[in-house]
Amino acid sequence: MPRPLLRIERTLDRVTRLAGGISAVAMAAMILLVFGNMVARYLFGMGAVWLQELEWYLLALTAMTGISYAMRSDEHVRVDVFSHRLSRTGRLWLDFFTMLAVALPVSGLILYYTWPFVVTSYQLGETTPNANGMPWLFLPKAMILVGFVFIVLEALRQILSTGRRLVFHYRRNARHAEGGPRHAA
Repeated sequence: MPRPLLRIERTLDRVTRLAGGISAVAMAAMILLVFGNMVARYLFGMGAVWLQELEWYLLALTAMTGISYAMRSDEHVRVDVFSHRLSRTGRLWLDFFTMLAVALPVSGLILYYTWPFVVTSYQLGETTPNANGMPWLFLPKAMILVGFVFIVLEALRQILSTGRRLVFHYRRNARHAEGGPRHAA
């Protein structure tokens, strides 16, 4: 595989790792916030609406940045009806075409239709309907955009990765078929 493509793949891998780190930090902050809100409410009889709504903002950040990391780690939900019957090469082809024909187009559509939704929310200065709630309601909506940009980047990384492995597989098999270079044992 040409070095520039390998560099791009590695850069995309670092971006997806960054998404996973953001997700982990946001999850930890959300857990602490939920615990703090619970303690404040049940032990001290006080609470703030904006702190409860901040939990939703952190949940949006956690979920939308965590999806691409789950894809990277192959921990995402998928139906393995076909893949368990396939060879290793067949699974690579399935992954390649799934990213190319499903992940990229669906993510593109979601980005396309979400953009005006977020822009309108921002332009209207949309806030929560709750008194003393969080302002900037466009932020959790913008997490959809952020999350699907990370998904697009991870899908591209997986296309490069599976493509590289497929090329290696077929080159290796071609060398063996030709009686390629033999190494001393």
